[in-house]
Amino acid sequence: MAFAKHWHRAHQHAQQEAAAQEALVHLQTAYAQVTVPVLDDLARRTPGNQTKHRYARHLQQAAPEHADRILQGPAWDALATVLTDAETAGHNPTNLFDQAIGQRTLDDARNPARALTWRIHHLGQRHAPGLRAQAAMASAATHTATLTGQHVPSGNRRIAFPL
Repeated sequence: MAFAKHWHRAHQHAQQEAAAQEALVHLQTAYAQVTVPVLDDLARRTPGNQTKHRYARHLQQAAPEHADRILQGPAWDALATVLTDAETAGHNPTNLFDQAIGQRTLDDARNPARALTWRIHHLGQRHAPGLRAQAAMASAATHTATLTGQHVPSGNRRIAFPL
């Protein structure tokens, strides 16, 4: 709707621009009515500080230009919860986080933490890799490291969020 409004403004279609603006307001109101209770519930289940700090460190590395806004935003606790839920389901939260950031820019997001929450929630709904698949990925990483001459301590073979 925002694009339609902009397009009609650029082409001097005043009535269509006004209609697009009105539709945008209605969609934003409906979105808030549906999402605010869900985000509030997620925020109430936020993980512990140690887990949130782990996620925050990766966020600062993966999206430094958005990290402060996300960490200070009201949806940060909800985002941390969906990352924890995905990790519990067997997903690698680092990979999910990177996928969510890579899906689309956060530059135009009014609330980047909320946008990432929904993206990660959706990605987390996909089938998580089983234990065999996780073991195979760890084995492949070790094999690749061996071929390239890198040392991979046994404690670092686990597929998990980096500390």
